[in-house]
Amino acid sequence: MSDSTPVASAQAVLITRIFEAPRERVFRAWTEPDEVAAWYGPEHVDTPREKIHIDLRVGGRYELTMVQRGGGTDFAIGYEILELVEPELIVLRSDPMPEMGMHEPTILRVEFHDHGAKTRMTLSDGPYPPAGRGHAEAGWSAAFDKLAAVVVAA
Repeated sequence: MSDSTPVASAQAVLITRIFEAPRERVFRAWTEPDEVAAWYGPEHVDTPREKIHIDLRVGGRYELTMVQRGGGTDFAIGYEILELVEPELIVLRSDPMPEMGMHEPTILRVEFHDHGAKTRMTLSDGPYPPAGRGHAEAGWSAAFDKLAAVVVAA
């Protein structure tokens, strides 16, 4: 795993969570489409399995579409996989999303650390435009509440 530690900034999201599951289990929840469908996105969205495509290799793609419940807008997200160390690290570069005010890519870095029988996961994601950082942080936090339930239930 890389020795670099994510650093908080005004434009980046930085979240550390402890999950009641082994590191391999939490990593699998990030990398297998059936698992991702169970937790990805804030509470008011679903991420249908048929709208998730993961080519799990450096240079591969990590793509999904979140669908708002009640007939809202679909939100497609695409990433290139920059680094992958199973079950320790995933680094993704997002596609620009000009329709969301994001004309430059963000870098999403997720580190998975053994913490006894638990996993300490640290996510950094950014840079975001000033108005977008709070939405991204709230979305990740809500998704991680769902992720916590998924990895414990397995």
